[in-house]
Amino acid sequence: MIHLAQAAIGGGLFENPYLLAIVLYLVALVGVGLKKARAVKGGEDFMVAGRSLPWPILVGTLLATWIGSGSLFSGAGLGYRNGFAGLWSSGGAWVGIILVAFIARRIRNTRAVTVPQVLESRYGAGASIIAMVITVIAYLTIVSYQFKGGGKVLSIISDGAVSMEQGIVVTAVFAVLYTVLAGMLSVVYTDVVNGALMTIGCLVSLVYLTVQVGGMDQVLASAEAAGKWGLFAHWAAESDTGASGPIVAISFFVPLMLLLLGDANMYQRIFSAKNAGGARKAIVFWVLGVFVLETVINQLGLLGSVAAEQGLMSDLGAATAGGGDLTENVIPTLAVEVLPTGLGMLLVATLMAVIVSTADSFLLIPATNLTRDLYQRYLHKDATDRTVILVSRLMVLALGGVAFLLVNQFPTVLEAAFTAYLMYGASITPALLGAFLWRRATGTGALCSMVGGAGVVILWTFVLEPEKWGSPFLAEPTYPAVVVSVAGLVLGSLLTRAPAEEVVRPFFVERDD
Repeated sequence: MIHLAQAAIGGGLFENPYLLAIVLYLVALVGVGLKKARAVKGGEDFMVAGRSLPWPILVGTLLATWIGSGSLFSGAGLGYRNGFAGLWSSGGAWVGIILVAFIARRIRNTRAVTVPQVLESRYGAGASIIAMVITVIAYLTIVSYQFKGGGKVLSIISDGAVSMEQGIVVTAVFAVLYTVLAGMLSVVYTDVVNGALMTIGCLVSLVYLTVQVGGMDQVLASAEAAGKWGLFAHWAAESDTGASGPIVAISFFVPLMLLLLGDANMYQRIFSAKNAGGARKAIVFWVLGVFVLETVINQLGLLGSVAAEQGLMSDLGAATAGGGDLTENVIPTLAVEVLPTGLGMLLVATLMAVIVSTADSFLLIPATNLTRDLYQRYLHKDATDRTVILVSRLMVLALGGVAFLLVNQFPTVLEAAFTAYLMYGASITPALLGAFLWRRATGTGALCSMVGGAGVVILWTFVLEPEKWGSPFLAEPTYPAVVVSVAGLVLGSLLTRAPAEEVVRPFFVERDD
């Protein structure tokens, strides 16, 4: 924080317009948080915005929450290396959102606050505790690479005056401070502004860059010449397991789809809706927004590779995973080296807006889980609203510190994102969907699913060396993790007694009120 101020003042804040844009954005962000903090009267205000959000506000906050460092760095990097085929990763999100739209009413009508609370109501306390632990691990990993993304942006746009490590500290401090101030109330309303800023910045940049490199014909010709026009392009190079392009691409598609189907951020915003009908309408418009923005970000990555070929910007590496770490920097590099100053300022402000917005949302979820599902459930059932708010804020501070310590556990944003998505998606999503879609699902089946899915991801990622087994389907953790999780839910449920109708009935309510 101090070094950012020194870089801004000592290096001449007005001499670096990109840094100025980010500083102004961060100051405005804290101001909004301070104002909204006055409106927080109880725990539900902090956690689910008092269940008062109209659907247009939900669309904005859902969009800004989902588009984060995973899209702006790993998604753009995939576009740089694979062209249109890089959208295999994003496509999983689109399918996941579409499927959730069909059960949005049921989700909202549970009147829950957290995903572990849903699982406890359906399967028992054991499922809630396991889900809480998995959510904390996966979501803090996601928060950590948002911090890393912010560090990258500040380092690139300041030309090294702010180091990446110092940029990570600045991003972490602002994201945590903003979340502490007003929780969901501060997050959702600035998300609407962030979503608009992000959409305008990315679309205008796409049009400008397309013209600069010679139009779409030139972009398509360059993509075809570089082998980025095929359905799976260079996807085989995205993994060192030796698996083919289709197997690797689909192994990225599935975790993202599973994460969206069970994403606690999405569920918490649905819980925050005024009514079930508004929640479903918000999701329909959300999928349209995600489709457009993820595609635009992919194309910005591809345009970056074309601009590098033409000498308009720095070459970030070959179109393979070998240059993956640098190619993830394509959008901030375009902002500084290719775009005109005003547009570049807008784009870097967009980058920081999206990163902070996603970080605070993914930070709020585990803080809410620990407050609601641990503190209130087991430690202090009669806690006052004032105490709940205080504990929630302390949880945000503590978890923000843990996320900061996780920043260097993965070499790239893509690797961190993939691991977090798969950890959460393979372990929680099948049981969560089963609660709303399969009356026969039982607590035993849910426990088998969650433990099995999480166990496979941990073993395949950190313990075993499956790439040496000679099987492409076993080399990538996605396939065994999903199979074990779904099989655990189905077999564990069929081998145990069906749940009582009074337990199941609340999960199949279709009212719009």
